[in-house]
Amino acid sequence: MPLTAEWRSFGEFDVVLVLDESGAVREAITAEPAILREFLTGMDGLRSWRGDHAIEGERRGPEPWGALVMARAESGEIIEMDPERFWAGIHIWFRSRGVDYDTPIPSA
Repeated sequence: MPLTAEWRSFGEFDVVLVLDESGAVREAITAEPAILREFLTGMDGLRSWRGDHAIEGERRGPEPWGALVMARAESGEIIEMDPERFWAGIHIWFRSRGVDYDTPIPSA
């Protein structure tokens, strides 16, 4: 059963969703640089990602979570992307902080 993941933006709130094969939201994770970096560079461990938002009612579908920025298959293939939202998100989450989405994270 293949999974997909979506980066969605709702105003100042971004989220990464994990969707099951039927397109229902399985996990909803608050966007932050580490999860976005994983989403953008590898999708490793997608099946183990755990959300921090309740998924109930209409939020079982992806649309109520905001506008689609990018959707990816579990294999890493880009399914859909809004280029304008994507580059705005890259600026907000990474470049405005002096890094890029593929900048290595220093070890603690």
